[in-house]
Amino acid sequence: MESRNKFIYLPVQILNLKIAALVDTGSSINVISQQLFNSIPETHKSWVNSTSEKIVLANNQSVNIIGVSRIKIQIPQGKHWILVHVFSQTSHPLLLGTDYLVSKKIMLDFSKLTVCSRFCKVKNQKRLSVLPNSEMIVWGKVHNDILHGMQGICTNHNYLFKLGVLTAKSVVSVNKDKLVPVKLFNSTSEIVDIPRGQIVAKFEILDNDSDLIATCIGNRENPE
Repeated sequence: MESRNKFIYLPVQILNLKIAALVDTGSSINVISQQLFNSIPETHKSWVNSTSEKIVLANNQSVNIIGVSRIKIQIPQGKHWILVHVFSQTSHPLLLGTDYLVSKKIMLDFSKLTVCSRFCKVKNQKRLSVLPNSEMIVWGKVHNDILHGMQGICTNHNYLFKLGVLTAKSVVSVNKDKLVPVKLFNSTSEIVDIPRGQIVAKFEILDNDSDLIATCIGNRENPE
């Protein structure tokens, strides 16, 4: 099933942590993942007030909230304390709703849906040996301008293609370490060695021109 997806990001910084917050124009509240919330220093968040409140999503699914808290963030328009609902799992580490945007008079430019370059190279972090006619998932690093939480598509790069190694086209999310999972397939009958720091994929940020047919490999926050 084909769908057209539109994403707009707002660069958010919490001390040294930089995040690409996803603007959710269909929601009035701010939502943060429990994992991201736990990584925020105590100086930049309040205690979580437990709640039995439930939220009904657009698909009518009911979601339990761990609690409500306030966190201190910095955006290009200034520093703010914002109210967040803490979820055990979210589709994105930090989602900003309309109430916050309206209260701070933040204007969105829908002609530019991302906050950095749309493309970047993905490089492997250690030497790899891909066995003949086999596949493996590795973790590659994106450019520092690509923020935690951004979603994009990984595709082939000429360097590996010439060696007979193919990169699976897949939808991925950038984790807090600026890493994304990359699925490689060695189509040759020989072991292919890939030195550390080589380009293993091209990363393209999803925007309003992106057409998604299906989500490919899953995303985990941290490599094993």
